[in-house]
Amino acid sequence: MMLQTMMSSLRKHDRTLSLYGFRRPLHAFTLLELMVVLVIIAAMVAVTVPYATRSNKSLKMKQECLSMAEAIKYVADLAMDTKKPTRITINPKTNSYLLEIATGINNQSFKPIEGFGGGIRYFGQSVRIIDMTGFSIEGKERCLLVFEPTRQWPNATISLSSDDAIKTIKIRGKQVEIEDSTI
Repeated sequence: MMLQTMMSSLRKHDRTLSLYGFRRPLHAFTLLELMVVLVIIAAMVAVTVPYATRSNKSLKMKQECLSMAEAIKYVADLAMDTKKPTRITINPKTNSYLLEIATGINNQSFKPIEGFGGGIRYFGQSVRIIDMTGFSIEGKERCLLVFEPTRQWPNATISLSSDDAIKTIKIRGKQVEIEDSTI
């Protein structure tokens, strides 16, 4: 009896809803339909994730190159402003560089530049130095790019590489450019 009362109440409710243009859904989703939707979503994720990862690595590579180019410009400008030699010391083995300024009477010794973050800067794990030209070599591990206010500005290149790109920073006198090439 109670079941019949509930059923008649539901029918009455359905009629009231249909008067206002509402209808109760006829069926729910089947397990097969849900599985198909999940497979489609999984396929879309599988296609897009590698592109997002590659884009992130490319962005890190670009950031490293911009940071290095900015450091080169800073050192060159500092040499002009202070009338003292400045240099970038690059160590390819440790994948790092240091900005330095001349000290002492004859400008023979150098100390780290404190105004530009100071200390040794390391490239990211996925970025490595693959080639350098125009640098003077000091010892086995250090390559120097010296900016002297009384001499001609250096011409040099530094090539950095990641898994999917190579970027070359070109120093031509006072101009610094980043050249891009994708593998």
